[in-house]
Amino acid sequence: MNLDTIILNDMTVGQLLPWIGGAALLWFIVKLYRFLFAKKKVNLQHTVYFACGHCQWEGQISKFGTHCPKCNAAIGDLE
Repeated sequence: MNLDTIILNDMTVGQLLPWIGGAALLWFIVKLYRFLFAKKKVNLQHTVYFACGHCQWEGQISKFGTHCPKCNAAIGDLE
């Protein structure tokens, strides 16, 4: 098959290749953007609000966590 082979009506393989390459490049750019910059969804089912008594840090942590994310103090039982 050469680039002058007619595929559909008057369109040849040589005319379609730039469009196929452009679509593949656009798909790659979108995937790369989503991988690098899209926010990751946090499963809120397994998080709890926590306020550390040692460093006064407040925020959401995993209910399976055992230490404060800021000062690394032991949390104890969160349930």
